[in-house]
Amino acid sequence: MMVGYRLSPGTTIAPTIQANEELNSDTLEDMIESEAKRSSEIFELIETLARSNATVEQVARQSGRTARTLQRQFRDLALPSPDFWRLLGRARRSAKALPCRVSLAEIAYEYGYSDQAHMTREYVRWFGSSPSRLRQNKGSIVDINQPGLGNWPSEGSSELGDLF
Repeated sequence: MMVGYRLSPGTTIAPTIQANEELNSDTLEDMIESEAKRSSEIFELIETLARSNATVEQVARQSGRTARTLQRQFRDLALPSPDFWRLLGRARRSAKALPCRVSLAEIAYEYGYSDQAHMTREYVRWFGSSPSRLRQNKGSIVDINQPGLGNWPSEGSSELGDLF
């Protein structure tokens, strides 16, 4: 049996905890909860990238860095690039508009896609389905909006994410 723990991006745990195979799952979960350290700065940067229309350069500048420095920080923490979070956030935000009776072209425009085809390519990349198919399947939209990478709860959230 294998058990995995999903941590919020920017959260680190000591390598000794990662390598300790003798711990049972209850003990391990307690240790992770007590030892996990989340960089609130990185978490806030990811949240800003995922929830706004700002570019990576704008977010970096607001935080007093260059875009390249921001990319290095993410790489050093073994996180996906800042642009990953920005694009995933935009796709998830725009997916929330699918149940509306607005045309897909209007949704694409509103969320900064160059055109509807661009939005469709991004949806297939992120969600494995076109916007029109997702629009027909209400359950898919609910699934997309579940907490996870790029849209986890920020207030009062634990360092330890969902078990999977």
